Amino acid sequence: MKIVLLSILAALFLYVPNAAAHTYLDTTNPEDGEVVTEPLQSIALTYAGKIEQGSIFKVIASNGEQVETSDITLVDGVLTGSFDNPLPNGDYTVQWNSISEDGHPLSGEFSFTVNAPETEVAVSEENVEQAEVEDSAQVDVPESEPVNVENDKNNTPLLIVGGMLLAIILISIIILLARKKTK
Repeated sequence: MKIVLLSILAALFLYVPNAAAHTYLDTTNPEDGEVVTEPLQSIALTYAGKIEQGSIFKVIASNGEQVETSDITLVDGVLTGSFDNPLPNGDYTVQWNSISEDGHPLSGEFSFTVNAPETEVAVSEENVEQAEVEDSAQVDVPESEPVNVENDKNNTPLLIVGGMLLAIILISIIILLARKKTK
């Protein structure tokens, strides 16, 4: 009987479903594969847990050049990068590298396309100057609601450990019952 109780106790201590899971990228704005039809001046990565300072991302245009971010901030598991001017129309890839609260490195990438309407440029010199002033002004970007990115959590090790514990418990019960029959 002691073996059974010890086996059950060991199983309870070893089975910690989500506490053992690492932080992962939960959502992005824009989301992977999205076609953005409004001027885009910031990108946000939301994590399922806390991440550490030093977490970064870079934005790569389709021509391979890196787009400079003017500011990257980390607040409550949301890593946000902003740009001085809205991103021009085109395809972009975001490559991110983060550090989870427990020190494990995280990395990945996602892509999106910007296809925002372009402003008309007036022909007269006065209108050209006005357009240049307007282009240099920052544009408020309405925040769209983030959409879940497919979780890349892998529960296989947890299932293997659980199966092993179940087998140990069953074997312990069989051995205990066999000993009782022989006595």
